Amino acid sequence: MEGVELLVIVVAIFVGAFMKGMTGTGLPQIAIPIMAIFLGVERAVIVMAIPGVLTNAWMVWRYRHHLRFGRDLWVLGALGMGGAVLGTFGLTTFDARALAGILAGMIIVSLVVRFAHPGFRLEPAVSRYTSPPVGAAAGLLQGATGISGPLMTVYLHSFRQRKEVFMASIVTLFLLFAIPQTTVLFATGSYTPNRIAESLLALVPIAVALPLGNRLSDRLSARAFDGCVVAVLVASAAKLLYDAFVG
Repeated sequence: MEGVELLVIVVAIFVGAFMKGMTGTGLPQIAIPIMAIFLGVERAVIVMAIPGVLTNAWMVWRYRHHLRFGRDLWVLGALGMGGAVLGTFGLTTFDARALAGILAGMIIVSLVVRFAHPGFRLEPAVSRYTSPPVGAAAGLLQGATGISGPLMTVYLHSFRQRKEVFMASIVTLFLLFAIPQTTVLFATGSYTPNRIAESLLALVPIAVALPLGNRLSDRLSARAFDGCVVAVLVASAAKLLYDAFVG
C-alpha cells in the first residue's frame, strides 16, 4: 500500500472515531467506505470488526449508568445479533447498491418527517412493534456491510431521549451486533494474521480520536448534540445515494 493511501485511511479512521466519540456513531460510516476504495469491501469490514467491539465496549462502560433508561434495547439487541450472524455469512453475496439505496431512502424520509414535524416522537406503544424488525434489519446490515449506524441512528433518534440515553443505547446495540459478527469472522477463518494486525493498527488513531470526541460531547448542549447527529445522518444519506447510483 502506498504511503498516501495509508494516510487517507488513517485520517478516515481518525475522523470517524472522533465523530463516534461525539455522537455514538460515525466510525464505520466514515472509515469503511474510504478503506473499501483501497482494500475492498470485505477486507474493510473484517479489519474494522475488532475495533467495533472494543470501541463500543469502552463507550458502554462510560455510559452504563444511563442504560436503565433505554427503550427496547434487549429486543433490538437479540434480533440484531441473529441478523448479524446471517449478514456475516452473506458478506459477499448481498447487493451493496440495493442496500445503500434502501438505507438512504429511510434516512431521507426520517429527516423530512423530523423537519416537517419537529415534535415527532416514536412512542413506546408503537416502538414495541417496530423494534423487532428494525433490530433484525440493523443486525443484517452490520454483518453484511459493517454499517448499521444509519438505521439505528434514525430509529433511536426518533425516540427523542436525552443525549446520554441515546449514547448508551446506540453503543450497546452496536456492541451486541459486533460481537457475533466478529465471532463468525474468526470461526470462518476470515481473520488471517495480517488482518488481525491491521485491525490492531486501526486502534492507534481510534485511541487518540475517540476520547477527544467524547470530551467534546460532554460539553455540547442538547440542541448542539442533536444538530451533530442530524449532520451525521445527512452525510450518511449523501454517501449512500452515491454508492447506490454512482459507486
